[in-house]
Amino acid sequence: MMSFKNLLDEFCLLLETYKGRDKILRTLCYTTKLVGGLQKNEQLAKKFLYISSHISGTRATLRLLDDFPMLQYNLEYGLGHEEPDRYMAQLGVITNIIDQVYYPVEKMSWLAEHKLVSGIDNNKWDTISSICWVLSIYLTLMKTVRYVAVLQKHKTCVQKDKSVPLEKLLKMQKFEVLTCIRLTLDFVHAVNTLPPGFMWSSKLKTWHVGLIGSLSSILGIYQIYYKRSLK
Repeated sequence: MMSFKNLLDEFCLLLETYKGRDKILRTLCYTTKLVGGLQKNEQLAKKFLYISSHISGTRATLRLLDDFPMLQYNLEYGLGHEEPDRYMAQLGVITNIIDQVYYPVEKMSWLAEHKLVSGIDNNKWDTISSICWVLSIYLTLMKTVRYVAVLQKHKTCVQKDKSVPLEKLLKMQKFEVLTCIRLTLDFVHAVNTLPPGFMWSSKLKTWHVGLIGSLSSILGIYQIYYKRSLK
């Protein structure tokens, strides 16, 4: 069992990175939304939902510069020549293009929301942002499912070739399965942000969104630590 100092060290190590800090903020955002959605005391519910809303706004503000790291990643990824097969490479390229478009769209939504520009319909840009989010998650999920299938094929070969460590391959497959679960949760949430009329869009209750987001966030934090065992 880890000591308090070790837990503190791990937590601080997570906070030192942008992605780690975002994971913590995301978890707090959705857990407070969950509590607020379940809270019967109206005053307490408002307080928890207020906290959740402001943490969400903080994350949105921090994302204003994310298009530069995204551009760097896209240039390094290129046409996905390092992917196991062409199908995964194609999905990766399309997803990267959508992700690159997402950030300027979100900027326009942010500017309109804070009334820093006039003559812009914030709802319109919010909808476009949600569509990009849904498409990105769906394509990433399809790519991950494909990778799980590729690893399954490799597992058969590894069992014949004893020189290749099967244990590492199993850990990689488990990691990707966890990614599939997390992406499925995010997809359910993302579809809900779309305007009414598409599948289950706008039908989830506040505590539903809080629960789905909390599970996804906690799973994401677990994957950060699990990934260390793959090295």
